[in-house]
Amino acid sequence: MFRGTHEAKVDEKGRLKLPADFMKIVNDKNYGTQFFITSRDGNAVEIWPLPEWEKEEEKKAALPEDDEAKIAWMEVVNHFGQQVEIDKQDRLMLPRILRDRFSLVNEEVAVTGLQKFLKLRSQQTADQRVEGLLAKSDSAKGITMAEAQQKLAAREEAKLS
Repeated sequence: MFRGTHEAKVDEKGRLKLPADFMKIVNDKNYGTQFFITSRDGNAVEIWPLPEWEKEEEKKAALPEDDEAKIAWMEVVNHFGQQVEIDKQDRLMLPRILRDRFSLVNEEVAVTGLQKFLKLRSQQTADQRVEGLLAKSDSAKGITMAEAQQKLAAREEAKLS
């Protein structure tokens, strides 16, 4: 399980060297060399070992093809998403669309473990996010991708029951 936050840097070519503690988990769990890198909300980069990502896709596959939330989810994750292979130096090439959206080239970043996947943000954005959570700020109004994700999770849970 991925946990904790590590500082890292995205290099001039847009590659992230996976922190050693997270790389150990990848190896211990035999996740292999394939990852799916995306953003489910347009606010942060997510790095998923491919076996964990495939479990997420299986949950969505169980829902009806015309499910509005499912379609929105698939469009967003596939717009930003790309399957990548980690290189021999434990580096992942971040998709250009995400590097550009989040200005991640030559940038100090925070890599945070969220159990099944890693969340990547610039260090400044990560600090602001945590401060917002600590202040219990309510910045999101109206229907959001986060709400679609919550609805999907509830539906998936109901299917498992």
